[in-house]
Amino acid sequence: MATKRSFSEVDTHPDRQHLIQGDSSAQRQKKSTHNPREDSTNWAKKRARTIERLFQKGKDGIPADVLAELERELAAHKKRIAEASNKKLRSKMIGKYHMVRFFERKKALRLEKQLKRRLENTTDPEEIAAIKADLHIAEVDKMYTMYFPFLERYISLYPVSDGFKTKDSEESADKSSAALHLRAERPPMWKTVEKAMESGTRALERLRDRKDGAESLSASKPQAAKRPERPSRTKALAAERKPSLREPSSAQAKKPSIKQDAPAPMNRRQRRERERAEAAAAAENESDGGGFFE
Repeated sequence: MATKRSFSEVDTHPDRQHLIQGDSSAQRQKKSTHNPREDSTNWAKKRARTIERLFQKGKDGIPADVLAELERELAAHKKRIAEASNKKLRSKMIGKYHMVRFFERKKALRLEKQLKRRLENTTDPEEIAAIKADLHIAEVDKMYTMYFPFLERYISLYPVSDGFKTKDSEESADKSSAALHLRAERPPMWKTVEKAMESGTRALERLRDRKDGAESLSASKPQAAKRPERPSRTKALAAERKPSLREPSSAQAKKPSIKQDAPAPMNRRQRRERERAEAAAAAENESDGGGFFE
């Protein structure tokens, strides 16, 4: 009979080596904490917080050269964090308003082509001047959709009203929505785009890429004025209806007391005695009054 092999003679697969007790290589390595890379935004945030906490403890014990270097480093980190935040917001806003800008640009281009064809086929001087004015509006509309600041909330040029949603006129209204809004009031940014067009493409690009959009985005939300606090209507009614404990109202003083005039309630025996007395009095009246034929 063959002898059984000892445990040490058995070959162990490398994947099961960590299960063997006593083996130095079998000890599991501790999970290392995640340290962000120095070129990442998270590292910049972490480093900025560390420097700010150091400054909160006090700047007296820090040498002047080290303090100046830390302040420069903190300013650089804050600038980097702000740039990353603006970049993230820019991507978000571009994706949010991409479709509406695209469709409005197509409508403005279609209107511009229609006006150019009308201008070529027109000979009347007054009509030519009117078409040129409309053509300028259509061109500014096109630039508005292309160079509206990315970091700001886009305001539509051709908002769809309820009148365009009827089944009969839905298709025609969609085609001529730019023409229908040609005389409509334009957003404030429209004038800014019109001025930037006079300076050229670089001015339009600076307008589109300006970084003060986060401030204007929050400023575009008008804060409702605080209304003066008014007492609750229910509380006021309750206060009017509630009588004063110390000083009774004039209505209560003039009103006669019902409880004082009303007789006291009687028990069963008293009620029966009263009924017997009433019955006896009635019988007495009948005997004294005489009959009908007397």
